[in-house]
Amino acid sequence: MKETLHIYRRVSTKEQSEKYSLTDQLDLGIKKSKELGMGYKDWNEKGVSGSSENIEDREVLLTLYTELSLGKVKHMYVYDLSRLSRNPMVSSQLRRELEKSGVQLYTNESSVNFQSDEQVLMYDFFSSINQFFVRVQRKKSMIGKVSHFKKGGYRGGTFPFGYEGQKIDGIKKLVINPKESKWVRQIYDWYDNDISTKEIGRQLDKNGIKPRRGKFWSLGSLQVILKNELYIGKDVMTDNITDPLNPKVLYMENKDLQIIDDETFHRVRHKVEKQQQRKNNSKVIHTDVLLRRKMFCEVCGEMYGCRVKHVKNEYYYYCRSRENNWRKVSDKKKKDCSVKKSLNIPNTDRQVWDTLVELLGKSHIIKEKIKQNELVNKTKSDEKKHQRLLDLNKEKRKIEKKITELDERETDNRNWYLSGETDKKQFDEGNTLIHSTKEERFKELQQISLDIQSVMDENRWISWLDKHNSWIGKLKDEYTMDEKKEIITEYVDKVFVNFDEDINQHRLKILLKLPMVDDKYEVLRGGKNREYEILKGSRYKDLMVDKVKRGRKKKLLNDDMSKDTTLPPINKSPLLWSRIDRGYLFHKDYNSFLTCIVEITSPKFWVIPLTQNQKDRYNLVKQLKSEGLTYKQISDYLNNHTNYKPRRTNQFSPQQVFGIFDKMNKRIKRLNKIYEPQIYGFGLKVEPK
Repeated sequence: MKETLHIYRRVSTKEQSEKYSLTDQLDLGIKKSKELGMGYKDWNEKGVSGSSENIEDREVLLTLYTELSLGKVKHMYVYDLSRLSRNPMVSSQLRRELEKSGVQLYTNESSVNFQSDEQVLMYDFFSSINQFFVRVQRKKSMIGKVSHFKKGGYRGGTFPFGYEGQKIDGIKKLVINPKESKWVRQIYDWYDNDISTKEIGRQLDKNGIKPRRGKFWSLGSLQVILKNELYIGKDVMTDNITDPLNPKVLYMENKDLQIIDDETFHRVRHKVEKQQQRKNNSKVIHTDVLLRRKMFCEVCGEMYGCRVKHVKNEYYYYCRSRENNWRKVSDKKKKDCSVKKSLNIPNTDRQVWDTLVELLGKSHIIKEKIKQNELVNKTKSDEKKHQRLLDLNKEKRKIEKKITELDERETDNRNWYLSGETDKKQFDEGNTLIHSTKEERFKELQQISLDIQSVMDENRWISWLDKHNSWIGKLKDEYTMDEKKEIITEYVDKVFVNFDEDINQHRLKILLKLPMVDDKYEVLRGGKNREYEILKGSRYKDLMVDKVKRGRKKKLLNDDMSKDTTLPPINKSPLLWSRIDRGYLFHKDYNSFLTCIVEITSPKFWVIPLTQNQKDRYNLVKQLKSEGLTYKQISDYLNNHTNYKPRRTNQFSPQQVFGIFDKMNKRIKRLNKIYEPQIYGFGLKVEPK
């Protein structure tokens, strides 16, 4: 039976996979198999980067690695060593398995027998050289991209939706694509009007609009568009090549690339981030609390979590920055927070609820007056507002159409210059005129967006008054937790938390959805056709959280001793000589004893011993952590290079490694802690001789 030559082929990108490279690798592999008189099996990874530090990221190579470990592969071909891996950890992992299985490795120029020490040494040498040249090539590429970006060119990568690339004066730059930019504005408009990203994607697919990658629009591709500052003419690039120890962030601002007005962009991005934050912090709810997913830290911006443990009598709101930081690999994404103390849940819920009830109660007279006198004319007012909204949206569409026409004119002006129909001066003059006109149109668009938002807010305010009159009438009645949460959701947007160290209290800033703090109501004209105006108040209400008194009651000294009827009466005076004068310390018929309670606390009275396996595992994790490895890398090392196994799963996860390291450090710290002895309960005991 013929031996099989396993041909592994890979390129770095999809673009390369569509060219000749993959085909050439297969043809050369088949040629090598014929020379050796073997059959062959093709392992095609297609376009996947070889720089990944995890072999699991490359599906085909992972399957081949499994075959290697089972001893089913004895002959293997790659075009060159870089096809296997450009990452030192993965390359070393593969080398060990190839050596263990006695595999003969063939390349286009040579072969490696892993039973020979000299050839293994040459394999390691050429792998290191290959990795060095890869790093040098990457550095050159990044230097070129940074230089190109500083000159006003695009930083590289796939062009964002709404733009295309054109070479102008020798520099490849981004320019607006008029057809796609129209759909970018439509995406922002849909989301601003509370259309879900799922529905937006369906509408784009329905209209035959294709994303940059993939066949259909996904949530991720839409969120990239909704948060990308390039659509307001701002681009960012990190230069970590010039000074690797101190990376520098480069900024570029070019209003020629602006597609969305600033007001709409920031409003939409705020909605996206708010929705994403709530989604990331949502968990299975076992205990009802009033302010879940409503409280945010004013210092670091993280959403507050809830810790409810009935057995330990723990009911706390707490800032989750510390527990979220360990998940973030990059130090830049970690957030420092000075708020360390938590809030008592029942106390905080009660005070926020009482504050909201008080706010609504103060507006009770205004709402009753509106209900009795003004809501009769609400229909006519709503018709006027509806018509106003239609007119504003019509005007907005006109301006957006003008901006699209200017984008097309800019494209024509650029094409005329590139084809030689106009000179550089005419091109610059045309660009200046187009850009100044676009800037005016964007200012008009921003003002109309503000007007639309204002009318919509006013409509919500009036609708809110009508909807909640029934609630206002029974504010002091008892509500269930679900009813309270419904009211909180309707009125409260967020609750920001800070801690005032000077007075040792938490400070809350309640952000309401409607401006009802100190709101006013003013009648503009009396008579049958009465007109009114609601003078909006503030949306913020500050609140200091009262302290919760906790702990045991103080014990009065000598109380138990004074109740002992077998002892002579004891003077509770703190003066020692008053006791001596009474003769209790030196009495011919009694022995006197000074008593006290000494409380010694130590974690070493009863310690669960560790097994040698636990000690060795911790020492290994500690050593790898000190060498700079991440928890992910340590877990891979434990799974692939040791015999350690976790108790409840088949393999170690990064979270389990963190738990081993963190818990053992806490154990060591706890066992080494020295507590001062507590001495209290002094008394006098008298016994007959």
